[in-house]
Amino acid sequence: MSLAVRKAEQALFAFAAKHPHARSIPHHLQQALDTINRYHQAQEVAVNARLSPQDLEAIADELKDGNEERFKRRVAEARLADYIEEIHHATGWRPEPKKRVVKGEVKWSRPRTLEDIAASLRTCRKTGLVGLKPEGGYVMAWDEKCGQVRLCPDESREETQRLSEWYEPAMYAFAKASPTHRLFYLVPTLHNYRPGDLARGKRELMERWKQFSADLVAEGIGLEGSLNIQEDPLSARGDWNVHLNCFACVRGRFDYARVRELWGANIHIEQIKGDREAIRNALREAIKYAAQIVPTKSEDKAERDDSDAPAMTEWPHDRWLEWWQAQQGFRRVRSYGCLYGLHEKRWKAASGRQRRTWCDQAEQPAALARLAWREIDAKQRDPLRKAMVHGERLSMGAIQWIGSIIFDAAGSYAVGLTPGNNFSPDSREKPNRAAAPGHQRAPP
Repeated sequence: MSLAVRKAEQALFAFAAKHPHARSIPHHLQQALDTINRYHQAQEVAVNARLSPQDLEAIADELKDGNEERFKRRVAEARLADYIEEIHHATGWRPEPKKRVVKGEVKWSRPRTLEDIAASLRTCRKTGLVGLKPEGGYVMAWDEKCGQVRLCPDESREETQRLSEWYEPAMYAFAKASPTHRLFYLVPTLHNYRPGDLARGKRELMERWKQFSADLVAEGIGLEGSLNIQEDPLSARGDWNVHLNCFACVRGRFDYARVRELWGANIHIEQIKGDREAIRNALREAIKYAAQIVPTKSEDKAERDDSDAPAMTEWPHDRWLEWWQAQQGFRRVRSYGCLYGLHEKRWKAASGRQRRTWCDQAEQPAALARLAWREIDAKQRDPLRKAMVHGERLSMGAIQWIGSIIFDAAGSYAVGLTPGNNFSPDSREKPNRAAAPGHQRAPP
């Protein structure tokens, strides 16, 4: 059993001992439960596939091809974890407990501390299982993920893919609905904000966008909807460069000069072709840019001599704390108009049968099909969204586990794959995992 699984079990046992009558577990322990379930499900799967050494070697080579990039991301996370721990020890800052009222009862929750965040970055995607999917290809089930979209490059990559999958079909449908429909990429910005004013700058930028949208409509410019991604890196001068990456759906004329005049500050404008590939590439590039952790992005820019902006790990401690606090409770990605509430609209238009199918694919109760979208708990809506995009959820029991991937003490990923029973003690390249009952070598 891996260290991640042991830690997860200890956390859940401690909670159960302290709250023996609890009917649910807090959100921050859900990942621990997922880790345990994934591990034990994998242990219950007998691997019946007898893969040839050539097949295994091809999979191992493919995994190892991506190990260099994974290694870079783990190094970046480790550096960031060291930096966040420095801030914790230097400032002693701790988040305030959050108050919630549930059915008339006041409850307090403890947000993650800087120590918690640093620890989650250190253990993120260090060990995992490798398995074959029924339809072909492989999947990696990591023991732990940090869930820090603004800090972790891997979480950012997943966020990029998710947003692209959600919004690209709607943008393509809008572009093809009429010859007068066009798509534009905008980067509106205001003046840079001084240290201490970041939270105010983020609010003012979003308020300015709402007023700008109304001004466009009043001018007869048909802004039908937009997808906005807000970001705020620290500039080389030490102030905050607060701006938006916007994808605008426009019907009819689009007067560049008038648009710039209405914004009243710097705004970049370019048109996007209406084909799927162009939309997908533009979305992924912009979302990827906004979602990348600042250390990676700033260092990449510095290498190209495009910017002298400091990497996040070089920010003064008070700047990072200001940035972190300004992100809490702030929705970085927002949609408006025809791009707003896409899943709610699709859920409302779906038949009861289609809703029940999504519930089944998302492994959610069928009774949810009778509810309006906003009546469904937020934790249950997320798997339903994924079912709408991807269809049936991949069952852990359907995967044929063939080995492990481990970030070892030498600072590199080791891939262990063996034919037949890939966790057997006599394997040629044994994974660093204990053999478990149920993983017996399949008969010839």
